[in-house]
Amino acid sequence: MAGDTELRGLTIALRQELSVGLEEVLYDSDRWMRAQSFAEGIGDAVAAGADPAGIAAMLDGLPPPRNARERVMGHLLRAGMLRDGAAPTAAITALIDDLADPGSRHSLAQADYILRAIVFAVWTNRMRVADAGAHDLALRRLWHLILEKYRALMPARPPVPAVERQRDLIVLMVGQFMRGMHQPSLDTLDFVSKLVLRFGRRVVLVNTADGPSGVHYPYLGRFTSSVDDGLVAQTQLVIDRQPVPFIHLPPGFTDPEMAAVTRDRILALKPDLVLSFGTLNPVADLCRGLLDVVAIPFGTYLPMAEPAYVGLPRALTAGDIDALAAAGLEASDVIPIHYAYELPAAGTPRSRADLGLPTDAIVTAIIGLRLEQEVTRDFACALDGLIRAEPRLFFLFVGRMGDHAALCAGLPHLAARSRVHGYDPDVLSVLPACDLYLNPPRGGGGASAAYALAKGVPAHTLGFGDVANVVGPGFHLVGLADFADAARHFADDPAHRADRQAKARARFAEISSRQAMLRQILDGVKAMRARG
Repeated sequence: MAGDTELRGLTIALRQELSVGLEEVLYDSDRWMRAQSFAEGIGDAVAAGADPAGIAAMLDGLPPPRNARERVMGHLLRAGMLRDGAAPTAAITALIDDLADPGSRHSLAQADYILRAIVFAVWTNRMRVADAGAHDLALRRLWHLILEKYRALMPARPPVPAVERQRDLIVLMVGQFMRGMHQPSLDTLDFVSKLVLRFGRRVVLVNTADGPSGVHYPYLGRFTSSVDDGLVAQTQLVIDRQPVPFIHLPPGFTDPEMAAVTRDRILALKPDLVLSFGTLNPVADLCRGLLDVVAIPFGTYLPMAEPAYVGLPRALTAGDIDALAAAGLEASDVIPIHYAYELPAAGTPRSRADLGLPTDAIVTAIIGLRLEQEVTRDFACALDGLIRAEPRLFFLFVGRMGDHAALCAGLPHLAARSRVHGYDPDVLSVLPACDLYLNPPRGGGGASAAYALAKGVPAHTLGFGDVANVVGPGFHLVGLADFADAARHFADDPAHRADRQAKARARFAEISSRQAMLRQILDGVKAMRARG
């Protein structure tokens, strides 16, 4: 945690950088980077428990915003430094108001960047949201406005008549595709393989590579997206020994000209269907009304998309109805599916001795690719409290982590009863050494929870996010503090332990058929078409 002197120094330095006015930072790259660094340092200190009163006073003492850019940046500062839960939504609302103005001070690329960066910051716990429903609707209103801006800058095209569509051809579109252990990319490969080998379809795979390749705006954590440079020039991939045509757009913001070219290229293929996996894919949404487009999440969230149909792997909630309406959709446009997880190849199971774990502990795995963002100070404090309540608990962090000693500062129980294993591409060989799985408060994590279930490791979570939908209500916690009793009961009652392990495996069996998932999508579209 930053000391009072360091925090004061950061605050004074940031005030000096902002003394020229918030907007001027955009025009001076050196000032931008300094201001961004100071803001990040302050935000990290507040997240670690520093008193934000002085920072709040400094922000309140800045000159009032002179224009829309300064209003948005002011809200972003409060969101990142003070963890002000109202500020991310206020930034999006201010951006919507500006984009609706003919004299908007934000470019389309800047608006797209701010939207994606805020989504990522909230997803990884870098920003808080006070009203999740209101925030989600604001994001969807902004996405709708961004799509309207695209359409205004693109030539109109007529729909492809149903009789001219190639009934065996599917365009499968994603916003990010890479090699390696990137889970959505692994899922994509499997979807393509099954559509070709099990359903006899021809598939064209399109990676629109929409995430930003450079930073467009300060106070958003220097957010950029990863790209596999070795795939950019590829025009064909071999997937399960099958040649698959591949289109990779230039990485970065997809401008209206590139969106129009790609849309027209897809229309010329005359596919039967466009399957858009993920979220925030402008090219897929711009094919709506011209082809049948289905948006499917990599997980269980409602995609931020405006397709013809949505494949949703969970029951609709009351909030979903408003979110669908913002995209011009109704509940009847939703195709119910199960998002399916399949196990990758695994190596030899590792023992507790191999992993440096105590033999008599209740070893609990916490797994994720972004644990350094997801294991927050609040979560670490909760883990320390759990160990105090059940001293046999031992937490194993599997994933990239920051400084373990800094995370455990002032938390002696967690320091003594946890270990960072680090990133491991073979998580399945680690899980047999674990008793339980605990999910941090986050949106993602569904694949790791599914793997735990497959190995008979009960996966516990709070009742929101991908993991909650993956594991089902039988493994939900009312609060994190309840995990101590759950772990104690699991350890002390052999019959209960066997029952929970069996239920974990049974739950995985329910969500492990990709072929059944794709059948649900294809049959769902067929039913929608018959409905007219």
